[in-house]
Amino acid sequence: MSNVFHVLCRLWRAKVALQRLLLVVSGMIITLLIFVQVVSRYVFETAIFGIEEIACYVAVWLYFLGASVGAEQRGHMSASLVELLLRGEVAQRVIRLLVCSLSVLLCGWMTVWAWGLANWSLKLGMMSTEINVPVGYAQLAMPVGLGLMTLYFLAELIETIILCKRSGRHA
Repeated sequence: MSNVFHVLCRLWRAKVALQRLLLVVSGMIITLLIFVQVVSRYVFETAIFGIEEIACYVAVWLYFLGASVGAEQRGHMSASLVELLLRGEVAQRVIRLLVCSLSVLLCGWMTVWAWGLANWSLKLGMMSTEINVPVGYAQLAMPVGLGLMTLYFLAELIETIILCKRSGRHA
C-alpha cells in the first residue's frame, strides 16, 4: 500500500510542477507576443495579423491554470466574517466543512457546464476570426482548470473531514 501511496504522491507533485511550468511558459509567451506586436507596430509601423488572438488564447489557459494552482496552494480568497462571528471550535469545523463542500460542488458543476460549452463549440466547428483555430481549444481551458480546482477542493475537503474526525476524538 505504501508503494502505491508514494507513486500517487509523486504523480501529484509532477502534475503540480507541470502546471507551474505551463504557467511560466504561457506568461513568457504572452509577454513575447505583446512585445513583438508593440515593436512591430511602433518601430516597423505594421501589425502582425493574429498575434492578439494568439495572446488571448494563451491568456485564457494562463488564467484557468493559475486559478487551479491557487486552489492547490489554498490561496483562494475567503470571506471570513462568519468565522469571526462564530468563534467556537465546533462552529469553525462546521464552517470549514461547509465551505469545502460548497467549493467542490460549485467547481464540479461549473466543470460539467464548461465541458459542455467547449464540447459544443468543437462539435459546431466554431473557428476564430483571425487565425482560424477552433474556439473550443481556448474554451477547453475552462473545464481543465475547473476540473483541477475541483480535484484540489476535494482533497481539501477530505483532509478537513479527517482533521475533524481526529480532533473530535481528542475533545
